[in-house]
Amino acid sequence: MPKKNILILTPSLHNSGGVANYYNILQNKFTFDYEFFFVGKRDGTVQKNRKINHLGRLISDYFAFIRVLWRSDLDLVLLNPSLNFNGFSRDYVFYLISKLLQKKTIVFFRGWDAHYANVVFNGKFRFFYRPLLRANAFIVLAECFKNTISPHLTTSRVFIESTIFDERILPQGHGALCSMKNPRGKMRLLFLSRIEADKGIYEAISAYKSLKANNINVELLIAGSGSEAANIKRLVAENADDDLRFLGRIGGAEKADALLSSSVLLFPSTHAEGMPNTVLEAMGCGLAVLTTTVGGLNDFFTSDLMGAKLCGNLTQQIIDAVSALATDTVRLNSISEYNYNFAKQYFHSERVMQRLDNIIDSVLYDSYCDPVWYESEAHYRSK
Repeated sequence: MPKKNILILTPSLHNSGGVANYYNILQNKFTFDYEFFFVGKRDGTVQKNRKINHLGRLISDYFAFIRVLWRSDLDLVLLNPSLNFNGFSRDYVFYLISKLLQKKTIVFFRGWDAHYANVVFNGKFRFFYRPLLRANAFIVLAECFKNTISPHLTTSRVFIESTIFDERILPQGHGALCSMKNPRGKMRLLFLSRIEADKGIYEAISAYKSLKANNINVELLIAGSGSEAANIKRLVAENADDDLRFLGRIGGAEKADALLSSSVLLFPSTHAEGMPNTVLEAMGCGLAVLTTTVGGLNDFFTSDLMGAKLCGNLTQQIIDAVSALATDTVRLNSISEYNYNFAKQYFHSERVMQRLDNIIDSVLYDSYCDPVWYESEAHYRSK
């Protein structure tokens, strides 16, 4: 096939979000010619008048985007908006410019706000968004998202995809990975997320305290930033417990160490999620995952094989699941190995890159591409 030249709209790759992480990992693995067009806040910028500067930068970005699209060798524009008011209202203009200049487009929805999705596709302003329905393809992170938008579209090319795991942090083999777990001789629990109430941080701490009170040999690492970070930092300091630690926002080697040394990820989120990258990273590092099945997790997460699904009383559910794993190391090791292999099968960069390349080919050359990244569990276990 001839070379493909793709323009990718993304936040700065210096940002900490999921889209930046996705393209940071993939950028050296692309099998096509590409160019990034950065939108949103640039790394290291300081804004005195935030609203005025934001508007000025946005207008400048739109004009710069038009100049880039005048290039005759661009084959396709790949947009990566969140389907919420702030992200989508900005990126929708980039989409309209792309279609006005007759460029093929793929819209890859990342974050997903169910209420705003209803506004776009069913609300009284849906006619304003009607041009969106003529995108050449869509990528979403969950089957339920596909079911929401498919009835409204003029294309049948709606693909369900995953996000990605950076396998570069892993040692060689699951055995080497296991040797890094629980360095202090205690089952290490990890909460790695934005520090927000609806991410389940208070339930995680409450469950940890109950586990300790019941003499379960665990420790809890908390990592992330957010509106509740100051409260959590104060709470941890007041608790004066060496087994309860707040790390704040982490990245690089510090984040890798937290993942590689932990045995269980706590992700009791009730927030509107797309495909939580933290869960994929934890699985790749061999952690058992205790999670609500938010967003795309509901499509593939299998409780008995991967950890536990949380619902109802989240604190008690965490207590029960951790207690069971603490007394059954054989099952914990089995889950660890299964998650490690599952992530290798589906979330490693080569796999994700191959699937994205196939989607792009299907749009450019009208070829077939499997719309779902995930094979059935029975098929997976038969390999």
